[in-house]
Amino acid sequence: MSSNTRTTPLPLISLVLAIAGLAVSAYLTYTHFDPDVLLCSEGAVIDCGTVTTSEQSEFLGIPVAVLGLAFFVGITVLCLPAAWRDRRLHWARLGAAGVGVLFVVYLVAAEFVLIGKICLWCTAVHVITLALAGVLVAGALREDRPVTGATRRE
Repeated sequence: MSSNTRTTPLPLISLVLAIAGLAVSAYLTYTHFDPDVLLCSEGAVIDCGTVTTSEQSEFLGIPVAVLGLAFFVGITVLCLPAAWRDRRLHWARLGAAGVGVLFVVYLVAAEFVLIGKICLWCTAVHVITLALAGVLVAGALREDRPVTGATRRE
């Protein structure tokens, strides 16, 4: 029995996760340029304001929130149903997910080790990125994963 991208939920799940990441990243980008609209409680450990305005909130001079937004714009396009049917985009999705996971590791380390605070909005992006990577890897590991919408045996 073969699987079919029309009958498996992985493309839909990946798209939903990508759109969720896009929404949270868009919000964090907005708050980067207008910190007064950031919704987050401040405490001993949880402090979004400290995290999002820290030295680590920029990478090579670019706001991390903007990088996240760009990542989720690209990965959303790669997770569209038409993109799942195009075998050439298979490795692009996996490569993007790998870059996303590496960046999450860097950002979580920055929060815990360098800043000493956690941002709940950032954590949401991290969880979404890791979940999306898991879905994309699961999709890649399907033995008989057709990317054209139907399995043909000749």
